[in-house]
Order: sequence, then C-alpha cells, then structure tokens
Amino acid sequence: MRPKLEYILKTIPLNESTTLLNIGCGNGIYSYYFAQVCGTVTGIDSSQNMPSEYPCGNVVQGNAAHLPFSANSFDIAFEANLLHHVDNRAKVVQEMARVSRRWIILIEPNRNNPLMLAFGLVVPAERGLLTSTRKSNFTLLCEAGLNPVSWMTTGMISQNNTPQSLLPVLKYFDRDVWYGEYVILIAEKVSISCPERSMEQERKQLAAVT
Repeated sequence: MRPKLEYILKTIPLNESTTLLNIGCGNGIYSYYFAQVCGTVTGIDSSQNMPSEYPCGNVVQGNAAHLPFSANSFDIAFEANLLHHVDNRAKVVQEMARVSRRWIILIEPNRNNPLMLAFGLVVPAERGLLTSTRKSNFTLLCEAGLNPVSWMTTGMISQNNTPQSLLPVLKYFDRDVWYGEYVILIAEKVSISCPERSMEQERKQLAAVT
C-alpha cells in the first residue's frame, strides 16, 4: 500500500480535513493507511463479516452500485480490487462520482501482468480481471464524465500472498511498468457544457493512455 499511497499523494494533497470513502473496504488494509493522512475514512462493504475486522471505526454494510450516501458527501471516493468483481462496473463508477466532491481513485489488477493473467484463468472468482487493463478502467472513468488526471501501472507485490523474503527484490517494480500487477487511476470531477469538447477530450485522453 505504501508506494501506492505515495503516488496518490503526488496528485492529491491529503490532510486532516480530507474525507474519504473506501468502497469495498474488506478488512480495511487500505483504510488503515489512508487514516494516517486523512481526517475521516469511512468504509463500506457488501460482506457481513469483513467489517468486523475494519480498523477505522466508520464502516457500514452496503451495495457499491447503490451507495447509501448523499451526493458530494466525501472529498474522495476510492476503491481497490473491487470493480473486476462486480456485474456493472460502470454503475459503481457512476456512484463513486456521485458521492465524491472532487476525486475518484481506482486501483485494479492488470490483466497484462503474467501472474494476474494466470490468476484470472485459474480462479473462477477472479475471471473478471481478464478484462481489467489500464485502458478499460480509463474508459470507465471517461464514460462516467470524469477527467483522468494521473495513472500508472505498477508493482509486483501481491497483497497477502507475497513471501516476505522476496520483498526487497520486488520493491524495484514499485514504479511505472506496463507489466505491473496493478493499475492506479486518479480522476477528477469536471463540468463541461459542450458535448463536442467533451468527446474530443476523451479521444485525446484515450490516445494518451494507449
């Protein structure tokens, strides 16, 4: 998590007044680190069991496609390793945009990483990552009317299952590499009244990410 947080901090100035919603928070590993730099971190997860392990206090059970929060409730809407598990990714991203005042952050597996590709082929519950790439997640943000401002494919350390002895070597890959295990995308809410301008902006952004 630490290298990913350092990358996010280069784009978003997190501080004690920042409010963040962690969607699909699981056991709260990301929330734990965000809580060290944000004022309030709230988690939401569909599981009845995971929230009992949540370390940050503010956690609710709920559906990522129908978030039980008012519009513009948080400075940041964040998710990690959730979208490739849901039936309607676009709806979840739209909900993230609705509840966020400004920033949306996605961290998803990269199908172009050999280990992730194998994982998706072998484990039925992970088949969704076979369509998870930097371009596909970038497109989700654009289609939700969001403006991607920063993105990176990075890392070779798999959460919870990388032997500690390998960490010193694998930390070398905590940088922008096309075959990294994870895609990080940071987007901002924008208001563009002209449809032609919006389409042109999306075209240029998609060309840049590919």
